[in-house]
Amino acid sequence: MSLITLAIPFFLIAVLSELALDRWKGWGVYRLNDALGNLSTGILSRILGLTYKSLFLVVYIPLYHLLAPYYQLVGVDWSMTNGWHLCIAVIAYDFCYYWKHRISHEINLFWAGHVVHHQSEDYNLTTALRQSSGGLQLEWVFYLPLLLIGLPAEMVITAGAIDLLYQFWVHTQKIPKIRWMEWFFITPSNHRVHHAQNTVYVDKNYGGILILWDRLFGTYQEELDSEPCIYGVRKPLNTFDPLAANLQHLKRMALDAWYTKRWRDKLTLWFRPTGYRPADAEAAMPVSSTDLTHFQRFNPRIRRGRRNYALIQHLCYSVASLALLWLSTQLGFAPLLAVVTALVFCLMVNGRILDGHLWARVLEPLRLGLLAGALPLLSAKFVPVFTAYIFISALLWWWLAITDKKDTVALASH
Repeated sequence: MSLITLAIPFFLIAVLSELALDRWKGWGVYRLNDALGNLSTGILSRILGLTYKSLFLVVYIPLYHLLAPYYQLVGVDWSMTNGWHLCIAVIAYDFCYYWKHRISHEINLFWAGHVVHHQSEDYNLTTALRQSSGGLQLEWVFYLPLLLIGLPAEMVITAGAIDLLYQFWVHTQKIPKIRWMEWFFITPSNHRVHHAQNTVYVDKNYGGILILWDRLFGTYQEELDSEPCIYGVRKPLNTFDPLAANLQHLKRMALDAWYTKRWRDKLTLWFRPTGYRPADAEAAMPVSSTDLTHFQRFNPRIRRGRRNYALIQHLCYSVASLALLWLSTQLGFAPLLAVVTALVFCLMVNGRILDGHLWARVLEPLRLGLLAGALPLLSAKFVPVFTAYIFISALLWWWLAITDKKDTVALASH
């Protein structure tokens, strides 16, 4: 996965380039709040991944060694330095990815992890970086069939990284159909279909690199000129808090299991088709679906000063997260967990600021107070930087609060 970490600077350059073109050309495909929500979710995914070991590695590697005598018997010998071997590994991985991706859309419990990637109501390169934090770790089971052809774990991981890197560029609205590619590969056009919530587009085009799997298994849908894509999910998230984004569908299923009276539903709703809800739970806690005929994106109106404040904070968290990714191996588990927990709380609070949520007025001073309280725990060389950051942030937040009060008084006087 170091390939993904190494690619982060290139991702950011591509995002900034598309953003600059968006502002220059007036495309209107970027909103600050949605873009920061996407990037925050991507950061959360990367930093939380530092705190647990992949179940895939825990299971796959012992099974691979168990089957080693069989691989030797039949002459299986994959090489990372052989280009053809790597190409075959990527194709095999993409086939498994298709089925993992498809099941993630069709079964409630798997959708709980994947829904994060689809919650954005915009579609631009930041959407590609909107990834689940993988708390349930269920998806690894779909890659166990790669043991049948003897792929070593390092080749599976490399193929997975290549598959994920390829998918970055297809998350854009500004590249039209590429006629010859539409037959064989995932393109921006056929992946726009995948992210759309229009009825004709739902649950289509699951491939990671190859669209051939969708054509073979009946899940292909062309992008139609007569049906512009409406992005997002039918049960909108309505927050830019990345932690809430990861818990959205899990929370809803847990509440359904609590409210339904039938034990059969309590136990099976997790494995039912996506969107299934017991009738009594739905009656007790109705959740409205998006009205696509009058679709409006979640776009809370907050003052420009608060938007700019959230942007400044996000840039600080991004720098801190990149530093953590590079230096994580030098930290013990307890310090690593403490830093990750602090960053998760920071990202959550920033999301609530972008929401215009009343809690933000309490949470942001609390966040700064907790960071100030943690200063004695830091290495002496970091204390001046963090002290300056806390002081400037507190000053800016205080100024925003004063400005809000003045504006409120001025409006009341009129």
